[in-house]
Amino acid sequence: MKTMRLGATALEVSEIGFGGIPIVPLAREEAVAVVRHCFEKGVTFFDTANMYPTSEEKLGAALKPCRKEAVIATKTAQRDAAGAAEHIDLSLRQLQTDWIDLYQLHNVSNPEALSQVLAAGGAYEAVAKAREAGKIRFIGISSHSIPTAMEALKSGLFQTLQFPFNFIESDPALQLFPLAVENKVGIIGMKPLGGGVLERADLCFGFLQQHPHVVPIPGIKATKEADEIIDLYRRPRPLSEADRGEIEAIR
Repeated sequence: MKTMRLGATALEVSEIGFGGIPIVPLAREEAVAVVRHCFEKGVTFFDTANMYPTSEEKLGAALKPCRKEAVIATKTAQRDAAGAAEHIDLSLRQLQTDWIDLYQLHNVSNPEALSQVLAAGGAYEAVAKAREAGKIRFIGISSHSIPTAMEALKSGLFQTLQFPFNFIESDPALQLFPLAVENKVGIIGMKPLGGGVLERADLCFGFLQQHPHVVPIPGIKATKEADEIIDLYRRPRPLSEADRGEIEAIR
């Protein structure tokens, strides 16, 4: 699998990542097996959050033997420094690691939330201190609001942006992603399958492959799903006119 640099960070990641929500209901051994299978197939970027129950623990157990080769991203929805600092230490314990490659402020989707995290005593303050202490390497943000995300990028404080992106939710490609590229901010595409609404993986990832600066993180809960998606990247196929017509019909 091809790799790419995530924005201006020092993180070299696989061109497709792993979203950690679907492993929550899986038994620990099954979840570990799915994560390890993806790693062995070339996936090196794994995204989770401590609000996804058991996801961090399962990812941590799966990736402990290959920790130096894996890039782990996690998140907090806390808005204050004390809460964020507590979550950072919790994630370190649950992931069984001494460092987190990418720590993201989660779902900052309105001006009030952005002001809270960036204020004195806000979550960003704790994350910045954790970076200075070597607990985390880079700082990112996730959002569902284009205007709020654009303001966050203009601050120059974030090295990555995670945002919904698929052929239904394609508006970020118009203004938000060009701003991210201009500012050398790495882009992580959540909901590449529309949160499970879109069934044609070939169309979904064919669309995403037209945006090589975006690293999609599909949620994966089975090795069969992983193989189908990974194969679409190992043997990419340009969208045909029939494919584009099908995409428009689904839209």
